Amino acid sequence: MNNRIVIIGGVAAGATAAAKARRTSEDVSITMAEKSRYISFANCGLPYYTGGVIESRSDILLHTRQSFGQRFNAEVLTGTEAVNIDPKSKRVTFSSGGKITEKPYDKLLIATGAKTFIPKIDGLDSVPCFTMRTVEDADGIKDFIEKNRPQTALIIGGGFIGVETAEAMLHCGIKPVVAEAADEIMPNLPKIIAVNLREKMEESGCTVVTKRFVRSLRKAERIEAELSDGQTVQADFVILCTGVRPEVELAVSAGVQIGEKGGILTNERMETSVQDIYAAGDAAEKTNLITGKKMLLPLAGPANREGRTAGCNMAGGDMVFKGVIGSSVLGFQGFVVAQTGLTYEQALAAGFDADYVYTEDVNTTSYYPGHGYIFMMTVFDRKTSRLLGLSACGAEGTEKRADEAAVAIYSGLTVYDLEHLEFCYAPQFASAKDNLNIAGFVAANSLRSTGFTVTPEFIYEKIRSGAKLQILDVRSAPEFAAYAIEGAVNISVNDVRNCTDKIDRSLPVYVYCAVGFRGYLAVRTLRNLGFEAFNITGGIEAYFRVKKIS
Repeated sequence: MNNRIVIIGGVAAGATAAAKARRTSEDVSITMAEKSRYISFANCGLPYYTGGVIESRSDILLHTRQSFGQRFNAEVLTGTEAVNIDPKSKRVTFSSGGKITEKPYDKLLIATGAKTFIPKIDGLDSVPCFTMRTVEDADGIKDFIEKNRPQTALIIGGGFIGVETAEAMLHCGIKPVVAEAADEIMPNLPKIIAVNLREKMEESGCTVVTKRFVRSLRKAERIEAELSDGQTVQADFVILCTGVRPEVELAVSAGVQIGEKGGILTNERMETSVQDIYAAGDAAEKTNLITGKKMLLPLAGPANREGRTAGCNMAGGDMVFKGVIGSSVLGFQGFVVAQTGLTYEQALAAGFDADYVYTEDVNTTSYYPGHGYIFMMTVFDRKTSRLLGLSACGAEGTEKRADEAAVAIYSGLTVYDLEHLEFCYAPQFASAKDNLNIAGFVAANSLRSTGFTVTPEFIYEKIRSGAKLQILDVRSAPEFAAYAIEGAVNISVNDVRNCTDKIDRSLPVYVYCAVGFRGYLAVRTLRNLGFEAFNITGGIEAYFRVKKIS
């Protein structure tokens, strides 16, 4: 029987594979080698440990070499790097402390993960610079802070790790300066979602620089960072959060096929192009279940599920991993952003007849103390009515709605299904009409041609081009006095029926309220009275978001 399993990499995918292999069979031998000193650590928790939210270092170390080895009857090697794979002789060469050893295998898993992308920045080697990828990275940052008492940290990169690291620095009493080369932080999110996160960061004391990259670093009394526009930013140390790339060099040297996205290609059993070699985790490409195309998704959830699949199959079981839809969440000082499935731009690029609606509603009930709001952008296919994606931001519970949408997308549900989905309800948790139900109402009405919506982007471009528009604000008079769309007139939704003489029947009338519902009511009334009325989806709140990012 083929019973020697060797696993290269001992964090999410590798450790999960080893555990699943043992649960599948007691007849296999398992060797797991990790090049760092730690296995099965919570790398997603590193920013929170660095910032002191997770106080004990031991809490992020889920297993030691000894505890894992004993529980799963496995040989666990740390500080041991795989330097060569010979598929013909089925042997892996390892280096540890200058000593070279070889291990034979019958089944091999490459779970080498991903490595931080290091951009070309002049002077990078001359300044205190860290990454946030391993336990050693977090230890190094904490040690530097303790010894040097820095006041400002330059964080290069405004993605997930960059934002989480910025929050960690605030917890340390250090001012973060976040530099992101893209147009907005969190470039994987729609800008209309990311803009509110940036505002929250700035309100909390972060300096956020976008549309500029760091050109050079120079160590003077402090670090001087020159940006691409010539501006100079000062800091006391640098943390690189510039994204990751699959670590595939070992796989390439073994003749394993690499995909167009730069990751290892596998089938549903996690088998690579080389017999008896498997791959899982951040080093491997995944199949997007919505588009059917390959993608990279360096997240712990997919890595664990892939590792579980590979471990089962290497030990003689039978399991498949179908793919991913791409679900993620990020929090910053109580503000939540979440994304699942495709953005509108991604859906168009994939060939869908994509459309979207904006909605904003409370996270609990409007009468329950302490409620907040959740803004959502729901993407769907007009031909099939299938839900394609959801992006959201706001208060606690935002992540719940993204999870609900993820299940709906995975199950192939339509926006018509969203109208009727049943969710748990109690005033302190949600409204009787859940946020996702409401998104379904608005999207389904659009498909039925009974919603009569236009996007705030359409209105903004018309106003910017100088077009003459008839815009009606149906909020209350105090709301209108506080702020309004330029050129709008105010008639409360309750007074619309009695004030139609103030509306020009010869022109379309574009209606808005705060977030969309009162506007919808007014549009239905006006339509029934013979007006060509349209509701601005997402209301004035969505309009001003569009204005901020345009």
